[in-house]
Amino acid sequence: MVSGFDKTVEEIYDLLDSQFEGLSTEEAKKRIEKHGQNIVSSEKKTSSIKLFLSQFKDLLVIILLIAGLITGVIGIIESNLEAIIDVSAIAIVVLLNACLGFYQEYSAEKAISALRKLSESQVIVVRDHKKIYIDSEYVVPGDIIFLEAGNSVVADIRLIQSYEIRVSEGILTGESTTIAKHTDSLPTDTQLADRKNTLFKGTTIVNGSGLGIVVSTGFLTELGKIASSLLSIEQEDTPIQKKLDQLAKQITIGIGILSVIIFLIGILSIGVSSWAVLLIFSIGLAVAAVPEGLPAVLTLSLALGINRLAKKNALVRKLPAVEVLGSSTIICTDKTGTLTRNEQTVRLIWTLDTKYSVTGDGYFSSGNIVAKETGKKEESLTNSTLLKNIEIGALANEAAIEKQGENDPYKIFGDPTEVALLILAEKGQTMETIQSEWSLEYLFPFDSDRKRMSVIVKNRKTEKYAIMVKGALDILLDFCTNQFSNNVVSPLEKASKQIIIQNSENYSASYAYRILGMAFREITDEEAEKLLLSKKSELVERNLTFAGFVGMIDPPRTQSRPAILKAKAAGIRVIMITGDHVETAKAIGRSISLTTSTTPITGKVLDKMTDDELELIVQTTDIFARVNPHHKLRIINALKKLGEIVTMTGDGVNDSPALKRADIGVAMGITGTDVSKEASDMILVDDNFANIIEAVSEGRTIYSNIKKFIGYLLSANAGELITVLFGIIFGLIFFKTTIIPILTIQLLYINLLTDTFPALALGVSPAEEDIMLRKPRNPKEPLIDKEMLVSIITSGLMYGIGTLFGYFWAMGFTLSTDVETVKAAQTMVFVSLVVYQLLHSLSLCQDDLIFTKKFFKNHKLFLAVLFSIIMLVIALYVPFMSRFAHTTPLNGMQWLIVLLTALPIMIADEVRKFIFNRIRKNKIAELNDTY
Repeated sequence: MVSGFDKTVEEIYDLLDSQFEGLSTEEAKKRIEKHGQNIVSSEKKTSSIKLFLSQFKDLLVIILLIAGLITGVIGIIESNLEAIIDVSAIAIVVLLNACLGFYQEYSAEKAISALRKLSESQVIVVRDHKKIYIDSEYVVPGDIIFLEAGNSVVADIRLIQSYEIRVSEGILTGESTTIAKHTDSLPTDTQLADRKNTLFKGTTIVNGSGLGIVVSTGFLTELGKIASSLLSIEQEDTPIQKKLDQLAKQITIGIGILSVIIFLIGILSIGVSSWAVLLIFSIGLAVAAVPEGLPAVLTLSLALGINRLAKKNALVRKLPAVEVLGSSTIICTDKTGTLTRNEQTVRLIWTLDTKYSVTGDGYFSSGNIVAKETGKKEESLTNSTLLKNIEIGALANEAAIEKQGENDPYKIFGDPTEVALLILAEKGQTMETIQSEWSLEYLFPFDSDRKRMSVIVKNRKTEKYAIMVKGALDILLDFCTNQFSNNVVSPLEKASKQIIIQNSENYSASYAYRILGMAFREITDEEAEKLLLSKKSELVERNLTFAGFVGMIDPPRTQSRPAILKAKAAGIRVIMITGDHVETAKAIGRSISLTTSTTPITGKVLDKMTDDELELIVQTTDIFARVNPHHKLRIINALKKLGEIVTMTGDGVNDSPALKRADIGVAMGITGTDVSKEASDMILVDDNFANIIEAVSEGRTIYSNIKKFIGYLLSANAGELITVLFGIIFGLIFFKTTIIPILTIQLLYINLLTDTFPALALGVSPAEEDIMLRKPRNPKEPLIDKEMLVSIITSGLMYGIGTLFGYFWAMGFTLSTDVETVKAAQTMVFVSLVVYQLLHSLSLCQDDLIFTKKFFKNHKLFLAVLFSIIMLVIALYVPFMSRFAHTTPLNGMQWLIVLLTALPIMIADEVRKFIFNRIRKNKIAELNDTY
């Protein structure tokens, strides 16, 4: 490991056997083998064996196994083969349940692990003399790496070039203030916190840009030494998981008490001699009735849901976001790259001499610069004002482009706005000339507060210095005292400024152009020396000469308008918050059906508003333009005070507070900084606004499916409990003894068949057709709402009535002691409960009435039901399994009774859905009237 802080840059090159042009691909591969991947993690992974054994940690399962073991020992001592078979059968079913539980949890862990892989960051390095993007884990010592504000530092890096770089090192040193960095070598005894020429892994660049050489990676970094965890995805219980855990505990306590009561009643009525059978039955009932599979099914459903979102380019970093997505009432979105394509193309160059139109599209150099007045193509760019504008755009620039094939677009590195200016220079065939003529002496990077960028450059031929500045036109003009026209610098009058502003606004309003101003100042050697020494932007960016402005087009994404209309139909307001010009924002807003008749609010107007005034304004305003990140935070706070559930997009370093404050913070995958991604709940991999709406739809679907399988499992368990409880009560009332309508092994077998695959299939059901026509869900609504409660109670009662009718019918409505008669009656209860639950799952799979076309599209549920039916038939008609489950084959009449008693349950389900569907449709109609 080379620390490098006490060495010059040239010495580090020698020590690391590297150079300014970077490493070769072959050398990088050798160094990966030598140093290993650039990974630091203290995550403790649970082994598969531990995960499997954890399935047996449930107290009820442990008690059941202990009771089974005691019974088995007694059976061996007494040579009771039937008892030994029963206990073995119970143990096998418990083992199968554990295997299924292991599969669910293992699948969920794999799904979340895959998401971590998707969220790994990329960096720009130099390999084979070219800039390339690589995953941060493949960075090696000696790599030349590009740095900019918003990056998380991926390794320990010695700075080669630094332009206003400031770093937050709180994760390493505990210091809350940012540290200014430089490139000078330091004394050998310099302490870690004072090594201002080195960037450390895990820290964050909050300002500036530069270039560095990687000196340490992985566990050899300062952070790696303390093995800090830098996991991208945070695992935490979601609100619904917490509610479900609480519900499961309450149900467990209730069922535990009920099982004890059933055990005691059995002892009193049957006798102490049957204590072992009654104990196993009571515990088996508790194991079957307690929905212990709910948390596992929920976790797997959430994990599968976020994997589906990942396939739609929406990467969820925090599980709670999945729930909150379905509750969003407001989406605050940026314009550039989110609602638009972020493929900037310069269409206009406006100077005080002439106006030029620029042809061509995207990242292709094909295109011409044409004078608007004459329609003449500019071949040699003899106009000094035109050349000056192109020159400023190319020099005050941190992007890079790389030529590919003759007819291929350029490979781009950096901000699309800056790329567009480089493409413009290529169209003017001046890029090589500009690069060869000027050298960069110092750079003041763009930031969202200054809204401009400036450079100090030196002409290699004349050795004269100049300042080049580009930025927001309205702000840049405030720093301009002169104008450049016909190769002459003259004073810039106030009237001229008004004309310039008016022209820019006209282009923004008419063509949705994004306007960027260009200015410069020629300086003496003496002045340049002072400015390079002071490195203060406020001294550089003053007394500028206005050269002109460029107009860029960034067309809306084709998906934006349909997505906004879909959001409105779903009761979600969309608000555009952009730093761009008001007229540009309005033009884009109109084209995508975002705007209403309200006037956009600017950052300047916001500054003059009180919080109370802002709360009133945000209720009707669709567009906020010319805003800074701190304005975004104020808007979010105002909306949240009004009780809105806010989704917020952001990509810059300073967007982090707003992203954290929003209920759902959404970072941009392409243009987003590492800082914004770390602060977010979700990342849009392709920066596309439409994918937020898709994520909302998926979030609503996931929550809807979660409620379906919760309702299904609780209905099934309620039915089992009512069957056993009322069976005992009826036995005591009518027959003066306790009857056991179903055996322990049968209850556990039902648990295996119906509580696993159908529940999982319900958890991944297709979206309801009207899911995006419903109003946003209130996050405070109870987990078990009125509709679910009605379903659980009615289904549970009808399960009990149907099974007990079948039981007493099979018994001839007497309490027969004939073994085969009792066996047939218990088999009918067993079969009835399975059939009822499977039919109930089919009814619950969609909110519409059953037997619509959509019903037959749920292939996963049909396969789950088919598998369960096959396993049921095997338990009845395969001799070994029949003995295992203590069943007997049913005849035609018995099957008819089972199906006839199932019919009222299906009818009740459909009637309930019909009533609640009418209520839901009325609410949708009210929502449509509102929007």
